[in-house]
Amino acid sequence: MAQASGTKTGPRQSPPPRRRRRGLELGGVAIGIVAGLSIALGWLISTRGHPSAPVVYSSHPPVLVPGAAGPSAGLDPAALNAEWAAYSSHSSCADWAGGDGVSAIRLNSSQLAWFFSDTYLGPAGPTTGFSHLSGFLHNSVVVQTTTGPGSTFVTLTGGGACAGPGRPGDAAPVVGPPPNGSVVSADRYWEEDGIRTGGTIVKFYQHYLGGTVPFVPDGTVMASFGVGQLSAAGHGHQYGAVARPAVITLPSYTPAGGGSPVLWGAALLRVANTVYVYGSHSPDGQLYLARVPASRLTEFSAWRFYAGAGTWSADQADARPAQPTGGHLSVSAGFSVIQAGHRYWLIQAASAVGGQDIVAYPASVPWGPFDAAARVLYRDPAIGLDAAHDYRIMYEARAEPALSTGDTLVISYNVNSEAVTAGCKPMSAYTNSVTLPRFAAVPLAAFGDAGAPVSSPRSGTQDYPQIVARNPSQWFDAWDFQDGCPPVRAVSSVQARPGAGWVALSWTDAGLGMRYSVSLQGPRDTPVITAYHNGATIKGLPPGQYQATVVPVNFKKQTGQGATVTFTVP
Repeated sequence: MAQASGTKTGPRQSPPPRRRRRGLELGGVAIGIVAGLSIALGWLISTRGHPSAPVVYSSHPPVLVPGAAGPSAGLDPAALNAEWAAYSSHSSCADWAGGDGVSAIRLNSSQLAWFFSDTYLGPAGPTTGFSHLSGFLHNSVVVQTTTGPGSTFVTLTGGGACAGPGRPGDAAPVVGPPPNGSVVSADRYWEEDGIRTGGTIVKFYQHYLGGTVPFVPDGTVMASFGVGQLSAAGHGHQYGAVARPAVITLPSYTPAGGGSPVLWGAALLRVANTVYVYGSHSPDGQLYLARVPASRLTEFSAWRFYAGAGTWSADQADARPAQPTGGHLSVSAGFSVIQAGHRYWLIQAASAVGGQDIVAYPASVPWGPFDAAARVLYRDPAIGLDAAHDYRIMYEARAEPALSTGDTLVISYNVNSEAVTAGCKPMSAYTNSVTLPRFAAVPLAAFGDAGAPVSSPRSGTQDYPQIVARNPSQWFDAWDFQDGCPPVRAVSSVQARPGAGWVALSWTDAGLGMRYSVSLQGPRDTPVITAYHNGATIKGLPPGQYQATVVPVNFKKQTGQGATVTFTVP
């Protein structure tokens, strides 16, 4: 979190209770994707020759991050953090620039496939935020390849990336059909866990319907990627590629108590030749489980569902929660289950929004029950819902086996900010340094007996730029407001300084990130113009008396009380 993205107008009510949600959907800048699935059998195509990608962009080589250790950087969270920050800051219009839902699967000794949910495309920078030139999509894949000087990064979309400046949203997601021109739906396919079986990577994606927070889950799909095809894309001689995986839609199942369908694939655990497929159910956060031979993972008929009391059924309708009712363990998207220290551990970010901890819950068998008493694995001191922490949140903490060793577990997690300006502009408009993957390395000894001495986990430096602290009176927590935006401040007065054929207007500042709609009525009515500062000069005016009106408009296009002034052009 992702994380990227419009979410929340109308009468203001009391603030909603805080709840976990998709991180990149916080700031009001997400662009949806077209609903439905119509994906053909998988193949990869270079962006060269793709009809939406003009040749002018196709000569760029992949981004090289000098000194990045690539797949061998797994034990160094600081190196992992740094290489993604560097890729973002060097991104072009077909490159990943930021995102959430991060998880990695190894392709070979020199390559990793990184899967993301909400994804910004470049360019981006630590002092400029994310560009609106190249767009935003709800899932992507990045292939990282170790080279002598460092690592190269190639981003895969569903096509249409880098179609030209000024066309945000034209890039299609890897899973989900391409947009119809620039008209996109708000439906989302967010990636969950995945696993490699032979020459294929199987990834789970959850389908959420269009709309605002809270997002409505609709079901699960599995996408199959060829390992060789992903590897070849990473060795391409230019940046950007297109991925179109084979997709299977799983039969939907909603438990008898109601709520949403069970979302399968939130976490996968392989034990010998069996894959345990964990699912989550909202709004109660209950844990569900299925198991299947690894070689038959994509055959839904081979799945067997946990039916309670240690029993399994071939009928999904018999599925029952793995945790007993009242067990006080609530799961959501973006958790992991691992085997360590003769037990099984469910790992996730702390459930409280703004919580700093990554925690683990033990069980004696894969189907639990998991002990609701959490063991803290890592605490990020930079997370917190206050101005001093830039209103940052942590979410979707996942174990990363592809980066781990026999004695150290690497965990990835996502960070975003709930901060918005007085003009409801999200922090992603000011810096790219928040919505980047973060990593921690936890000694496997931490999963041993409670109380045993364990060395401290390692993490990268928490050198986020302090954005809010520069002007704290102009920043707010989006979740303090029903629609995510502070009330639009009024423009209290407008001044006019006319001259021969022109007028210079100035007005009271309505707040950071606000824009202004400026109109003139008089001998010549002028088209409404948009000003991004508290002043504008309008030329080409014939003599006569005019009235100027200035209305403040926030990032969500909500308006506040305006002001007028009359003046005479000589």
